[in-house]
Amino acid sequence: MRGDVTVVNLIHDIQTETDQPVCHVLAGCSWREKQDTSSGDPKRVVHVRLPPAAGYLPYAQWTPLPAAEKAQHWTLKRGGKLIFGAVHTLTETEFAALEKTHLCCTVAAVSDDREPLLPHFHVEGG
Repeated sequence: MRGDVTVVNLIHDIQTETDQPVCHVLAGCSWREKQDTSSGDPKRVVHVRLPPAAGYLPYAQWTPLPAAEKAQHWTLKRGGKLIFGAVHTLTETEFAALEKTHLCCTVAAVSDDREPLLPHFHVEGG
């Protein structure tokens, strides 16, 4: 499937001790799902290609930023969430129920494939 993909980053609020989901919508993405049965039980595997887009920072550079600056950028990391489609905002409650309400995946691996021929980030998840 081709379309928009939303990267959801959690930003920790030290005053309330809560994690606030911040959404970044990327256009022109590819989302492919399959069932992997090699280990016996079927397991959903998702492969997503994201174009390099403005605002991306590697996780090690994104982490030390103040919360206000983090919200202006996006990053990819294991355990993060991707949603197929454009979602501009999420509440904490909506984020907690994400698996039940949206086609999404949890990031298991990220490859930075920004070579000149077809630059993209490859994300594998489930």
